[in-house]
Amino acid sequence: MESFLNLFKKEMTMNVILIGGFIVIALIIITLILRSTRISKAKKELAALELKYTELKGIPLSFKLNKAVALSKVNNSLDDEIAGFQKDYEETQELLKEYSVILAEVDDYVFSKKIKKANSSIDSIMSVVTKSENAIKELDQKLEAVLEQENTQRENINTLKERFRNAKRTLMENRPNYHQSVEYLDTTLKSIEDMFSVFEEWMFASEFDKAAEKQNEIQNEILVFEDLLKNLPSYYEQVKVTLVGAVDELEYLFTSSKQKGVYLSHLEIEKHLDVVKDLLSDILAKLSDCNLSTIEQDIDDCEVRIVQMKEDIEKEVYAFSTIHDKVNSLFVRVKGLNQQIEKIKETYARVNERFGFENWTQRLAKLDESLDSLNEQRFRLEKVVSENSVPYSTLLLSYEELANDTARMESEAKELAERLDNACSDEERAKQQLIKLQLIVNEIRAKIAKNHLPSVSEKYDDDIIKANCYITDIKEVLSSTPLDVDLLNAKIQEGIDYIYTLYNSVNNLVGMAIMVENAIVFGNKYRSEYMEVDSELTRAELCFNNGQYTKSLKIAMSIIEKLHPGAYENLVKKGADFDEAFQS
Repeated sequence: MESFLNLFKKEMTMNVILIGGFIVIALIIITLILRSTRISKAKKELAALELKYTELKGIPLSFKLNKAVALSKVNNSLDDEIAGFQKDYEETQELLKEYSVILAEVDDYVFSKKIKKANSSIDSIMSVVTKSENAIKELDQKLEAVLEQENTQRENINTLKERFRNAKRTLMENRPNYHQSVEYLDTTLKSIEDMFSVFEEWMFASEFDKAAEKQNEIQNEILVFEDLLKNLPSYYEQVKVTLVGAVDELEYLFTSSKQKGVYLSHLEIEKHLDVVKDLLSDILAKLSDCNLSTIEQDIDDCEVRIVQMKEDIEKEVYAFSTIHDKVNSLFVRVKGLNQQIEKIKETYARVNERFGFENWTQRLAKLDESLDSLNEQRFRLEKVVSENSVPYSTLLLSYEELANDTARMESEAKELAERLDNACSDEERAKQQLIKLQLIVNEIRAKIAKNHLPSVSEKYDDDIIKANCYITDIKEVLSSTPLDVDLLNAKIQEGIDYIYTLYNSVNNLVGMAIMVENAIVFGNKYRSEYMEVDSELTRAELCFNNGQYTKSLKIAMSIIEKLHPGAYENLVKKGADFDEAFQS
C-alpha cells in the first residue's frame, strides 16, 4: 500500500511539472507575440511619422520664400509681409528640426526594442507634428497668395507654348500650302521663340509686370500667326487656282472669239488683262509678306474685273451668234414683205371696184413709206455687218429694231391680205356653191322623171321653181358691181338650206315609192293563192296611184308580215331587195 502511494506521488509530481512547463512556455510565447505586435505597431507609426516628415519637408517653402524675397525687391510694398514670412519660415524650420530629433529617438527606441519609451516619444511627437503641419501649410498658403501672379503667368505661358507648338506643327506638316509665305512664317516663328526666352528672363528676375507685358505681346503674335496659318491656304487657292484659272479662261475666250470674227476692239481686253495680272502680282506679293489687311478687297476687285470682262465678251459673242444666225432670215423676211405689199397693191387695184373697198390710197402710201424706211434699215444693217467695224451688241439693237418693225409691218400686211383674200375667196366659194346647187336641182328633176312617179304633188313643181329662183338671185348678186359679199353669203346660205332640204325630201319619196313597188311585186306571187293578199295589194296599188306612198307601203307590208313575220326588219337591214330579205 505504501509503495502504491509513493508511486502515485511520483506520477503526480511529474504531471504537475509538465503542466507547469507548458504554462510557462505558453506565457513566454504570448509575451513574445504581444511584444512583437507592439514593435510592429511602433514601426508602422514610425513609418507614418517619417512619411509625414518627408511630406512636410518636401513643400518648397525655401524656393517660394526666395521668389517672394525677389518679388519684394521690385515691389517695396511687400517688405513687411516678406519679413513676417521669413520669421515664420525660421519657426517652421525649428519645428521640423525638433520633429527630426524626436523622430530619431523613436527610431532608436524601436531599433533597440524599447517599446514603452518609443510609444512615449510617439505620443510627445504628435503635438510637434500637428504644430509643424499647421505652420508649414499656413506659410505655404501665404506664399502661394503672394506668388499667385507668377503661377497665373506660368499657367498662361504654358497654354501659349502649347498653342505655339501646335501652330508650328501645322506649318511643318503643310508647308507646300503656304507657297511664298513660308519664309515670312519661319521668321515669325523665330521671333516668337525669342519672345518666350525674354519672358523666361523676366520671370527669373521676378519682373512679373514686364513678363506680363511680354506675355500679352506673345499672345497677340500667336493669334496673328494662327490667323495666317488658317487663312493663307484659302487665299492662295483663290489666287493661284481660281483667279489665275479665270484669267486663263478669259484669255482663251477672248482669243477664240476674235478668231470667230467677233468685234472686241472697243472692250480693250488686252489692256484690262494687263491690269488684272498686275493686280494678281501685287496680291501674291502681299501674301508673301503676309500683309492681309486689304487682301480680301484686292481679291474681290480682281474677281469683279475678270467677271465684268467675261460678261462683256460673252455679250458680244451672243450678239455675234444672234446676228449671224438670224440676220439672213430677217433679210429674207424683209424681201418677202416687199413682195407681199406689192401683191397687196396689185390685188387692191384689181378688186377695189369689184368689192367696194374703202379708199386705201393713204394707207398704202404710209405702208410704202414704212417699207422704204425698213429697206433702208436693212441695207444699213447689212453693210455694217459685212464691214465688221461696229460692236455686235450695238448691231443687235439695230437687228431687234428691224425685227420689231418687220413684225409690225408683217402684221399689218397680213391684215390687208386677209381682207382681200377673204373677199375674193367668198366670191369663188359662192361660184362653186352655185354650180353645186344647179347640179342638185337637175338631179332632183331627173329622179322624179326617171321613176315616173304617179300623182306627184304639184308642190314639188313649185319647189323646183323656188329653187331656181334662189339660183337666179345668187347669179344676180354675183353679177353686180360692187359685189355685196354679205348679201351674197346670205343668199348662198338660204339657197343651200332650201335646195338640200328639197333634195333629201325627193330622195325619201323616191326611195319609198321604190319600196312600195317592190313590195307589191313580191306580194303578187301570193295573189292567186290568197284572196286576202289579192284584196290588200289592190288597195295598196290604188293608194300608190293616188300618190299615197306611205299608206300604200303600210298596207303592202302589213299583208306581207302575215305571210313572213319579221319581213319588215329584214327589209330595213337588206334594203329594197325583197327576195334577198325574205331568203334570209
